[in-house]
Amino acid sequence: MYKVLIVDDEMYAVMGIKSGVDWEALQVSEIYEAYNLRDALKVFERSAIDVMICDIEMPKGTGIELLERVNDISPETETIFLTAHAHFDFMQRAIQLDGFDYLLKPIEYDVLKSSIARALESVRQEREMTELRARYNETWQKRKGLITEKFWNDVLTRRIHCTPDNALKILQEHELLALSGTTFMPVLVSVESWMREYSTRDEEMMEYNIRKAAEEMLLDPGRGEVIQTKQGVNVVILYGPEDGEIREDTLYDRCMAYLESCRRYFHCTLSCYIGEPSTLFEIGETYQKLLEMEYGNLNKSNEVYRLAGFVPESGQVPAAKLRNWIQLLELGKLEDVERDLKTCLAAQRLIPVMSEKESHPSVIQRVQGYIAEHLHEPITREQLACCVHLNPAYLSRLFKRETGESITDYILRERMEAAKEMIRESSMPISDVAKSLGYYNFSHFSKMFKKVHHASPQQVRRKSV
Repeated sequence: MYKVLIVDDEMYAVMGIKSGVDWEALQVSEIYEAYNLRDALKVFERSAIDVMICDIEMPKGTGIELLERVNDISPETETIFLTAHAHFDFMQRAIQLDGFDYLLKPIEYDVLKSSIARALESVRQEREMTELRARYNETWQKRKGLITEKFWNDVLTRRIHCTPDNALKILQEHELLALSGTTFMPVLVSVESWMREYSTRDEEMMEYNIRKAAEEMLLDPGRGEVIQTKQGVNVVILYGPEDGEIREDTLYDRCMAYLESCRRYFHCTLSCYIGEPSTLFEIGETYQKLLEMEYGNLNKSNEVYRLAGFVPESGQVPAAKLRNWIQLLELGKLEDVERDLKTCLAAQRLIPVMSEKESHPSVIQRVQGYIAEHLHEPITREQLACCVHLNPAYLSRLFKRETGESITDYILRERMEAAKEMIRESSMPISDVAKSLGYYNFSHFSKMFKKVHHASPQQVRRKSV
């Protein structure tokens, strides 16, 4: 149902319109009256008016002046002007103010009714468009995270080929024009080890918490994204501030505080690899360099590294970098030099590792072989990584990608398969079976066994007898 306001300084004109139009047929439920500009504005203060029928020439403020005010306070209202004189200036101004119709007095009620019907149809269509836009915005807000994550995944892995010429078009296609001209700083967050034993599902939940913590601690509100790439890597993408460049020293300190918080609350050790300020068409290359840095970090964890200290493949430190270190030492900034040196050392370890170019299946087979030989011993991700000369976080992602399960779940499944075979094929007490596989807490062993086989050790033993 709709609401209509009739504004005219002549009472008989108002009463005539009220009685001369079939309002019910137009689905108009409420009709308001006003006899001057001030009274009309008071109506707008208490009601949402769909159509205003207004005389142009009134002594206490013209209809044109009223429409100027109404356009500010109720721009969705459609206005039909009535006038006894066809003044060109009034008509021109009415058109400029987006008036809906302009009718000459004396008005025929059928003509007025037709004009009101068209105005109400315009209101109805605008309402539908408003509702459609609201639904679209709601859907967009719900899916924005997924859409943005896919966009950045495609940019970082260079599935979307960005160049200086097409960057603006790409942002426009993904409804991200607000990022035009922005500089981006990628930070790779690598989960090196868990201090507690987690299942694959638990690890995924903890990694979600790690990403949420990165949003809170590393990003300014609305100035970046935290995504998980298809390689399983967590990447923080900071948008350059509107008032200047990203301060790398501040970012370094934030990363250090973030590592400590994750260690304390999520029981894991991380490393952060800070990239360099990059444009949209440079960030893919920067991300690949960060992956290489992480790949080559075999021994260190809970550290923050900077791409600025990355060593080229020759293993030689650039002269510019040496000059920078000398200047820092002269200024007494020993800690800054130490940070860069750590990054350089990590990068140097990458060179022989990457030159091996060992195939993924070979790496996985060696890891599985090591696990099979050491099922009765504690096995850590770090041990396995050392065995195949890989970074622990990289090995975990590689193993899960190749086998479909985490290292933790694979070890558990292999141990429980060995336990099941011993329970079936031997008369060894179940408690001794548990101990032979490194489980000295029988209750915990039984719980893990049932988790894998959906039956207790005792049930399996009874069925085998």
